[in-house]
This record gives sequence, C-alpha cells and structure tokens, in this order.
Amino acid sequence: MDKQRIAFVGLGMMGNGMACRLAEQGFPMSVYNRTRDKAMEVEGLGARLADSPADATRDADILMVSLADQDVVSSLMWGDGGAIAALPEGGYVVDMSTVPPDYARVEADRVLATGHHRVDACVLGNPMHARSGELRVMVGGRADDMTALKGVFDAIGKDVVHMGPNGTGAMMKLVLNMLMGVQMPALAEAIVFGEAAGLPREKMLSMIAGSGYSSPVMDFRCAIIGERNFDFAAFKLGLMRKDMMLTLEESHKLAVPMPVTEASYASLTAARQMGLGDKDVAAIVSYQERVSGLKGYDWPGA
Repeated sequence: MDKQRIAFVGLGMMGNGMACRLAEQGFPMSVYNRTRDKAMEVEGLGARLADSPADATRDADILMVSLADQDVVSSLMWGDGGAIAALPEGGYVVDMSTVPPDYARVEADRVLATGHHRVDACVLGNPMHARSGELRVMVGGRADDMTALKGVFDAIGKDVVHMGPNGTGAMMKLVLNMLMGVQMPALAEAIVFGEAAGLPREKMLSMIAGSGYSSPVMDFRCAIIGERNFDFAAFKLGLMRKDMMLTLEESHKLAVPMPVTEASYASLTAARQMGLGDKDVAAIVSYQERVSGLKGYDWPGA
C-alpha cells in the first residue's frame, strides 16, 4: 500500500524534526515554512519545498501543521494562499500546535464543513525525540480518523493515545505543559537560593538531576543551565509563557484555582519582558539571578 502524501506546514524545532522523520520513513512530502532556510534539511531528504501553504497542500492526503499559536494556524489555514482551500476533498488536517481546546473544537467543525477531517494531535517530547520518532502523541478527534492516520502517528511517536473527541488532545497538552511551566521557575529559584547560600552551582545541578525530585525535563534543563546554552531553544520561554496563559484561561472557565500556575506565569511573563522570550525556557534562571542580585553570570545574548 502506498504511503499517504503529507504536506507539512511549520518547521520550527519540533516541526522540522517530525517532518524529517516522516521523510526518512518514506512518506512523500511537501513542506512550507515562512523562513525558507529552515526547510533545507527536510528538502535534502527528498521533500518538495512549496511556495505557500496552498502549494504544499494541493497534492496531499494529509496536512500537518506545527505552529506557534492559533492566530498563526488560522492565518496559514484560512488566509490568502491558505492551505485548506487547496487540500483535496476528504483530506485530513492534523494540528500539532498547542492551541486552546475550544479553538480545536471550533476548527474541527469548520474543517468538517469543507469536506475534510481534523484531529488535534499534540506531542510531548523535545526536538531530538521528534527526529527519532520517540514522541508521545495525544489525539483528540474521531476514532475513525485516528485509525486512518495510524501510520503517520506510529512513525513519529512511541506512544499514541486517543484522548477522546476534538479538543481533548489540546487539553492534555496544556495539562502536561503546565507541569513543565511550574517546574522551570521552581528549578531556577532552587539553584539561585542554594548558590546565594554558598553552594556550588555545578554540584547542585548534579545533585538535582540525579535526585528523585527530578524528571527528564528537569535533567535536560539542568544540562542547559550548566552550559548556559540558552540559544538552543528546545522550548522557547515565550511559548512556555503562552501555554501557561492558555492553561489559566481554561482554569477560569472551569473555576479551578491554580495559584502555583499563576505564580509561574508571572515569573515567565517578567522574564519575557526582560528579553528572554526567544531563549530556551531554562533561561528563567537568568531572570532569577537578576532579581536576586546574584553576580557573576552574563545576561543571555549580552
């Protein structure tokens, strides 16, 4: 059986990794990214570099999007030269962006009205997981649609879970990203707190990373903090702050108090205002250093 033809729109660090993985797995690919240079790797693996979202989608069975937020998704889907009008009838839209659950549900109805199918298929992992096919995929949508897309999901994910109807994949992503969003400011506070008391940072990072309090995400960020390699933005601080904002918006609708999330959102917002939004979220430690008066560390990008 021939593999489905994929149009992939959005080649950030996660999108590029997934697109390259799919190309290597033999899926016919067309790709579009507003910054064309970011498409060079997947083009080298045989993908066709498209001039617009519509150009990417015109001969595809599946449109996959991995974009910064719902505004960018809407623009590239429905705007001038948008992807949806060019997608052949009966095609599938797989939105892998982190978007509000309500948006995912409304988009599903809107896409269905055009004669297409849509699922929200959010992923958990870092760019290396995306490249190696070891993501966890959380799918919201009709079970039949998930079955039709099984080959694609199996190519990028080691764990693929159908969460329920449209919007549930997006909600599960917020639940998981919230945990990361509170861990990172807490990690920064712990490091600066200990160093202010005279503990050596290198030893603290090693102890934290090897402790029962840690997690794969925290281990990864301990290494980034130790190297101060904040330009390797596996997850941008600004996007983490955006996801925490989405989480709080959902919590207000549900009347669920989330004081820890609110405090973390405030720290991330302040750090973004100080110019750290495009750095990895681990750069929150630089904000904590600054507000605590801790000397001896260069400001990222300075």
